Formats: sequence, C-alpha cells, structure tokens
Amino acid sequence: METRDSKKPTRELYKYKIPTILLVCFLSIMHALEFGSMGQVSASIGNAGVALKNSAWAVYYNPALLGADRRSKIAYSFGAQFQETNILEVATLDFKTLANSSEILGNKLMGKDTKGLTKAVLNANINVGSLGSLGDIFTQMGIKNNNGTITDNDLKNWVKQDLGCQNCDNNNASVSEVVKNLQQDSDALNKFQQKLTTAADSVGNPLISSIIKNTDPKALVGLVAGVADGNTDPAKLTQEILKIAGESGIVLAKGADPDIDNIINAFNALNKTIQKNDLMLTSQNGIVFQIGGREPTKRIEVDNIGAITLRDPDNGRGAIAVGVFAQAFAGASANISKTHNRLIIGVGCDMKDSSSYDQCNFIEAKINADNITLSFIGTPNQQPPQQNQVGKDTFLNHSVLSPNAKHELNATALALIEIPVGYGHTFFTNVGDISAGLNFKFIRAFGYTFKEEINYAKSQITMPKIDDIISTQTFGVDLGILYTPIFAKRFNLGLVIKNLNTPVIKTNKNSIELNRQLRTGISYELSKSLTIALDYDLLPNDTLSTVNPQSQMLGGGILINLKYIDFRVGAMKDLEIADNGVILTGGFNLLGFLDIALQYGLGNVVKLYGFPVSSYMALKVGGQFSW
Repeated sequence: METRDSKKPTRELYKYKIPTILLVCFLSIMHALEFGSMGQVSASIGNAGVALKNSAWAVYYNPALLGADRRSKIAYSFGAQFQETNILEVATLDFKTLANSSEILGNKLMGKDTKGLTKAVLNANINVGSLGSLGDIFTQMGIKNNNGTITDNDLKNWVKQDLGCQNCDNNNASVSEVVKNLQQDSDALNKFQQKLTTAADSVGNPLISSIIKNTDPKALVGLVAGVADGNTDPAKLTQEILKIAGESGIVLAKGADPDIDNIINAFNALNKTIQKNDLMLTSQNGIVFQIGGREPTKRIEVDNIGAITLRDPDNGRGAIAVGVFAQAFAGASANISKTHNRLIIGVGCDMKDSSSYDQCNFIEAKINADNITLSFIGTPNQQPPQQNQVGKDTFLNHSVLSPNAKHELNATALALIEIPVGYGHTFFTNVGDISAGLNFKFIRAFGYTFKEEINYAKSQITMPKIDDIISTQTFGVDLGILYTPIFAKRFNLGLVIKNLNTPVIKTNKNSIELNRQLRTGISYELSKSLTIALDYDLLPNDTLSTVNPQSQMLGGGILINLKYIDFRVGAMKDLEIADNGVILTGGFNLLGFLDIALQYGLGNVVKLYGFPVSSYMALKVGGQFSW
C-alpha cells in the first residue's frame, strides 16, 4: 500500500475457423513508446504519478519524488495492455457465412430451412406451397389459380389485370418480356410495390416487408420473375432477384431478422476494418529498490554565555533508487490497397480458388448507416460463363478479397531492458519545498520491423529469423522537479522530462527515436488516508503506429489508504485517440504483497463469442513495501 505517515514504518503494498489473413492483414503497427505506466497504484488512478509524493515508482514517473519521500522501498509489477481498432469483430467472422449470404437470404425470403426446402419444380407450374413465405404473399396478392399453382399465364394475366400494365397485353410474350415491360411502367410498378407491402405485412414476414419498403420497385419484380423461371432454390432465387435489381440492388435493413442482422454486422465489421485497423500489445514489468535517505535536521548552537542560536537546517540526503524494467511492445496493421477496397464476394465458389470463378456469382455490398445494399455484378442477359465475366473481372481488379490485391502488412516489435539509477534532493526555502531529481538509465533494446505484401489467397507470412532482430545499447536521461508551496503543505506540483537526450534504437529496416516526453502532475492529500492526483501530457508523444501516430494522456483518480488495505479508482482519456473513449481505472492492495490494477476503455466495446470486450484493456499485478 501507499504510506500515510513518513514517520511511521508501514508495510506497502474456434468455433469459427479464422483465416490467417484476418489476424494479420487487418492489423496495425505497434503500440508506441508513449509515457506508459509502471506499478499498480498509478495505473489504477488514471496513470497519475508525477506528483504522487509517496510513490514507490519515483524512478519511473519523476526522480524528484526521491527527495520528497526518503524512505526505503521495494516494489514489483507485472502487466499487459491490449488496444485495438476494428480488429475484434472481424477476427470472429466466418467467411463461409458471407459467401452463403444469398442462400441465407433466400431461405429467409421463403421462410424455409435449407434442409427441408422443396426444390423440384414441374415445368412452369409452380406449387405455391413450396415457396414458403413467398407463396403466402403471392396468395395474398391473388397470384395463383384454384389448383394452388402458378403458371406463366397466371402471372401475365395478373400483371395486366391487377396492376394495369399498359404494355403487358401481348399474350405471346414470355414472362421475362412481361417483366421487362412492367419495369418501364411506373404506375404499375408503384401499384405492384403497394400490393407486395400489404401482402407481406399480412403474412407477418418482417424481413420481406423491410426489403420491399427499402428497395427500388424494379428490383422487386425479380421476386415474381425468379419464381416464374423455376427458381425455388433459395440461393438461385436471391441471385436472380439481384440480377434483375442491377446496380440499384436490394436493401437489407437491420432489425427485421437476426440472421440477416448477422450478415449486415459482418459486412459492417469488414468495411470498418478496411477503413481503419490497429492492434497494439504492451507488457511493462519491473522491480525497484529504493535506498532511504536522511531526513533534514536543524542545528542548535550554544555560546559561552548560554545564548542559544538556531542555525539553518541541514537538508539531509534524498533517496537513491535502482530499477530493472523489462518492457515489450508489439503490433501490426494492414494498409489496404486503394485499388482493391470494395466489398465484393463470390458466391457459389471458393474465393481462394481462382479456377472456380467461372461458376461464381459476384455480389457487392455497399454500407449505409443501419443497412446494406447488395447488388449483382455481371451481365444478366447472357449465360455463364459470359454472364459472370464482368463480375469476375471486377472482383479480381477491385475486391478487398481478390487474389490480385496488394495489401501491405506493417509490423514492429520492440523489447527494452532499462536499468535506471536515480537520485532526488529537496531544498527547503522560504517559498516552499523544491525537489529536483535525475535519472540515468542504461537501455538494451531489440527491434524488428516487418513489411510484406499479402492478400486473402496468400495469407502466409514470412516469420522473422533471430539474425534479423537488431540489438542496440544506449542510455537515457530523465529530469524532474516537485514543488510544495509553503502555504499549502499538502499540495504538490510536479514536472518531468523523460528521454532528455532522445535515445535512438535501431531495427532491421530503420531507426526509432525515443522522443522527449513532457508531463506535469498535481496531487493533494485531503487527509493521511485520502489523496487525489492528476497527470497531463503537455505535448503529444509520438508513437510507432501509422493509424494513431500520436498519444496525449489526461488522467487522475483517488487513493484511499487504510491500515491493511487500500482502494483506488480513477479515469483517463487519450486526447489524440478518440476510439478508446474514457478509460476507467481501479485497483486495490491487500497487506502490501498483493496489488492488482485494472483499466477498461468505454469507447469501442464489442461482443466476442458472446462476451463484451473493450478495445482497450490492461491488467497489472504486483506488490510493494516501505519502511
């Protein structure tokens, strides 16, 4: 726990198979070397520690604290941090579901399970009972004869008589010709949509009602034409509707059906990942030994006649601290090709096998707020494979899943071993106590930078070899000050500059500069057992991420320090990274040796296998003692 009184010694204390491309292609470059955190106390109060006078991690946050609190201390901490942007959802996608989206949609339109679907159609006579929900809708609209079937003549007569299509009176015309004429008659089309809407509402199929209300009436004619052509296979029926819809497509809105919502969510997740993706992993671990200093004293002198004189105080000596910090940073991101960034999928084939593309129907998904528009890409009036050639070419030249796509994976990994040695000293003046501290730290770094071209068909990556990892030895300098005003002895104002000399770390491809970090902090001791603290990065810190190139933290919290246990709670916000939102922090210490801190972001929270998971999470475990 943190101490309360410096004069009293105190103990301190796969269900889904995921292609490698999803875990690699849609990932962003690593967590940068921003200010970070060490130890559980500061981590649980918004990473505030620059002015936390009794911190055991002065050698990390502000060496000036070594002059303000001169006790001996031992502390240890082990922690990990996870931060991502648009990775978790796409990592659980089942691409087979997307590839089978037309079949799923067809099953929903017909109100049938695939296994129980009646696919047999005798000539042009269609049994309405085999059409599920569509059959019920056609019955409500009056498209059937007394035998419960639909013939070509039934359809043509209904279009002419019930819809009043002016150009549909040729009895010798085929159903496809009648449909084409119907698409040119706006009044008949509007009447057709109204009848469909009324019938769908009567049947009680919210998915069909949603599609009807959000889709161009010309595309809706495909519901009739597809069935008239003998398509009671759900996938083929849906694809026929999409072909007739053309570029306008059909619109799927959220809320009509849970399975369709899953398809919409999958396309949405994939689209967001294409626009922006980022994954960052950090582990900061350390142990620190603080050798106590000597408290200030006042010298009293007595002369020969007994006069007593109070001389200037002896400032004593500040504490000395030595630490060993082992830190690892890793992450990756994909720069999606600007020419291959459209959501085009092949249905009815294996998208990884280009030899099967002639059997594919290609569908493009366009994202709009709470709905998606699915459109067929091809030449519907021709037969396969000519019909599919346009879709095939468009898929190969523009789809994010194309084997011709040249996406670039960027990854960086750093491992740092720091051994800081710090000293702090306090000067007692007429305006208050002024503490100054200095750290010299030896740095041994191992760095690796990775870039490789990848796509959906080529998901294998070249793993680094030991010889490719570059080792660097360098040093860093940190400087800090702490001010406690004479008029407010419980108030502390701190300032620290880390990496004053901007150390440089080499990797196999480039060099990384550890930029100077300038942070200020305040703390106020409301009582011996209650302290509040706040830290702020005065300047943004550079990071290694191409997606989030800078970080600037603001955070603080409250520490309640009792005899055998303490509780901490706080919050922080990265002013440069909006996706994380407010990050809640908290922790507790029991008897000094067991100390736990947690951080949980409220920005992006997604469900992973049914559990809510934040895009920012961190955990630290350790302990500390002082005497």
